[in-house]
Amino acid sequence: MGRSRRRQCLHGWPETKNMHNLIALSADYYWEQDPDGCFSRLQGTHDGADIAPEVLSQALGKAPWHVAGLRTQTRDWAWLQDIVARRAVFRDAEWMWQAGAAGTRYLSVAGEPVVDGEGRLVGYRGVMRDVTAQKSSEAELRRFRAAMDASGDPIFLIDRETMRIIDANDVACQASGYSREELMTLGPPDFLLSDRAEIECDFDQVIARGQGMISECSARDKAGNIYVFELQRRAIRFGERWVIVTIARDITRRKRAEEAAVHLGQMYAAISGTNEAILHARNPEELYQRVCEVAVHSGQIVTASVVLPDPEAEWARIAAAAGTMVDTLRTLHISFDESKPEGRAVTGPAFRSQKPCIINDLLNDERVSPWREAAGRVHAASCAALPLIRRGQSVGVLLLYSRQTNAFDEEIVQLLERMTRNIVFALDNFEREVERRKALQALRESEEKYRSILENMDDGYFEIDLAGTYLVVNDALCRLHGCSREEALGMNYRDYMDADTAQAVFKVFNEVFRTGQSGELTEYPVWRRDGTRCVAQTSVQLIVDARGTPTGFRGISRDITARSRAQEALRASEEKYRSILENIEEAYYEVDTAGCLLMCNAAFCRMFGYTMDEVIGRNYRQYHSGEESMYVFANFNEVYRTGVTKKGIDWRLLHKNGGMLMCEGSIHLVRNASGEPVGFRGFLRDVTARREMEEALRESEERFRDLTELSSDWYWEQDSDFRFMQINGDVLGKTGMAAYDYLGRTLWEMPFEKVPAELWMAHKARLAEGKPFYELVLKTVAADGALRYVSISGLPMLDGDGRLIGYRGTGKDITERTVAEERIRHLASHDILTGLPNRMMFNQMLTNQVQQARRYGRKFAVMFIDLDHFKAVNDNFGHEAGDMLLKETAKRLTEGVRASDFVARLGGDEFVVIIQEMSDMGQLRCIAQKVVAAVRAPLLLAATTHHVTASVGICVFPDHGLDEDALLNHADAAMYEVKHSTKNAFQFYLPHDD
Repeated sequence: MGRSRRRQCLHGWPETKNMHNLIALSADYYWEQDPDGCFSRLQGTHDGADIAPEVLSQALGKAPWHVAGLRTQTRDWAWLQDIVARRAVFRDAEWMWQAGAAGTRYLSVAGEPVVDGEGRLVGYRGVMRDVTAQKSSEAELRRFRAAMDASGDPIFLIDRETMRIIDANDVACQASGYSREELMTLGPPDFLLSDRAEIECDFDQVIARGQGMISECSARDKAGNIYVFELQRRAIRFGERWVIVTIARDITRRKRAEEAAVHLGQMYAAISGTNEAILHARNPEELYQRVCEVAVHSGQIVTASVVLPDPEAEWARIAAAAGTMVDTLRTLHISFDESKPEGRAVTGPAFRSQKPCIINDLLNDERVSPWREAAGRVHAASCAALPLIRRGQSVGVLLLYSRQTNAFDEEIVQLLERMTRNIVFALDNFEREVERRKALQALRESEEKYRSILENMDDGYFEIDLAGTYLVVNDALCRLHGCSREEALGMNYRDYMDADTAQAVFKVFNEVFRTGQSGELTEYPVWRRDGTRCVAQTSVQLIVDARGTPTGFRGISRDITARSRAQEALRASEEKYRSILENIEEAYYEVDTAGCLLMCNAAFCRMFGYTMDEVIGRNYRQYHSGEESMYVFANFNEVYRTGVTKKGIDWRLLHKNGGMLMCEGSIHLVRNASGEPVGFRGFLRDVTARREMEEALRESEERFRDLTELSSDWYWEQDSDFRFMQINGDVLGKTGMAAYDYLGRTLWEMPFEKVPAELWMAHKARLAEGKPFYELVLKTVAADGALRYVSISGLPMLDGDGRLIGYRGTGKDITERTVAEERIRHLASHDILTGLPNRMMFNQMLTNQVQQARRYGRKFAVMFIDLDHFKAVNDNFGHEAGDMLLKETAKRLTEGVRASDFVARLGGDEFVVIIQEMSDMGQLRCIAQKVVAAVRAPLLLAATTHHVTASVGICVFPDHGLDEDALLNHADAAMYEVKHSTKNAFQFYLPHDD
């Protein structure tokens, strides 16, 4: 009866309505325990309690330490058991309950003992508050603080209401130059270069959108230095206030690099335009004006002028000018005289020193005080003066103005110096053209004078082209050939001589062509027009043009038929004995046309160890090896065919004892009285020892000569199989491979990067021919992992017989030069932001496409694409978002068309596509639909989904236009029809679109 009464009292206490409402306001759960500590009641106090009633009911009849999934967080269960044993009140005990579908819940528990009227313990009762959200928030704050401290970027926490910094990491202190205590007294307006209203507006947008926002802003540190930051902002609510978390990333260097790249591209365009001006200008004044206009058109320069000295005036003369300051510039006094203030700014010093003179802060430089007011009116901020130097003398100054401060950095100045060198080159060309015309006139007068001389001389005069055809002849030459002038002109040398004589004549003329030295044909047969034969003697010279290029030959021919016949009779009777007597100290021989020895002297016998009886009648093959016999036959056969004596020929002969002799000899063709070959005669000299010394010296000299001819970073040698057998120098640092990696391997067996098979085939063919090779450019990965470009050159190594025994050469690192060339080409033809081809490259592609289509009768299409709603994205979410959208659009367009099609960006939000080799209009419609759909697809940028569409105009060649301008204009017109009507669609060009 007593226990039942205690239960009634315990259970009945909270049942009053007011008490129940009060508990619901302060707690999420109400509980009661019996004297044994077991739950007798456990229920939620309101409908929003997260733990389900069925989970709560599972705890009934159990003590807390026996309930599955229930853990104490602050102290162990013994502490609670001790509290209950002492009948004490407890508060803020923390329990963690794995509460089924509700997940892990954190509970703050409070309880008090309940006694009956007699003071006996009836049990415990209490409440529990769900503090899971508070625990999560605290954990999140701890993680956030740790992330702030670990971040490499500055992070600021800013109170939106007070606009004050409430916390910052160490990186933020270092970047700003302020201590954390100093930062706590500041707000964003104190160092951001934006007004407070603009910053507050940005903060409110972040709060309203509920997601992060990225923007760019300039800031000033404590020392006054200005930097550009990319700001990532997110709003977090702490209690009743909003805190703006700002992560700042320093992008100053990137911004400056982008600006420098733009400026550099503009200057390259100016240089390209200057070269075009040089091609079209007809005189210096026109050249100056074109150069000024090109410089201004590039976009970097607002005013350009060429200033020249005027000996008859006090001030320098403005020879040409273009841009916004032209009228003002022509009113200024500019001097090259150092004694005048007007000669001490930039123009005068540049002219006198022959070096560029730069002022990058025009309005604050005392040197320009005479023109400061004029410069201020046109907002000129910097200027550059570059001297025009010809033959070591200044002849003028190229004067440039820009509205940007610091516009002329070192790289820009170097490009401008290239421009001035191009201008001077053109001036030299103008002068050379004047001199050429004067020389041409003098040449005409000289030709007239000498033409009369040639026509009255007894010897024949001729001029022939490189093929040997008569271009100019006089009367004497016509008499030699027995023909008229009309018949002689156009005759080729093969028309009036036999094949053997023609071959001999060709060799003489070829020697003149190769060496540039005069040559002579002492005696050769010529067939006259009537079929008779005469003997001629000719001297010949090479004709070259003004550039030194051979264009033909000129010479004098004389008929020596009578003299030749008299000399032949005398030679037949005396030549044999005279040659023997004059050369008796050397080995003399005579052989018949089959190579059998007919006669020799004693020196011949001594040289080879034979007696006269043993050697007479022997064939040449009996004292030559097989290979040498072929060489000897070739030389004798050449003398037989050409009739030209050969001297200083080296060949090897066998001694009677089996030894080998190196001999130097001569071969002379012996003819009978009828001029028919009947044998050969000549002399031999033993030069074995001399040739061995000469060979050793030649190899030594050749090696070191090759080394001096080749500029080298490392030196190498290959054997006859083209495998490396020696390599010296810093090959590891340049190619990433040590010297021993090369040894025993060919060049094509080395791991060079992506070498085309055609390149290796051409290289192997050149090696097989034993030809030198130069500047073989290969890519490799160096020891540091970087991609390097190397240039390899080599020369063949030959033995004494002229046989290829290997190669030697050098290699050098050309990475910087190659990368710079590739960068220049890419900047000139591609859009910096998207990487697509730019307007210039598109125009070139369109011109080529029109030419190809005309030639082969093909059709193609031009799509002009303009983005709808792009401006809204750019204005509302910043240029960073706009840039990202343009990049993604470029990617979608490229992926949306065929690999053979061409995508380019003209500028802003305008793109173009060339659809090549279209088969029909249906195919073109399909491609256009894919393009519109690709652009229309939602785009997620910085947690924000953007929706843009495309208006597309299409023009087909030749249906809608026959040239580049018509195609582009008609596609543009069709696009505007779409843009002004439905947008998000495409349309073909119709004549009424204009």
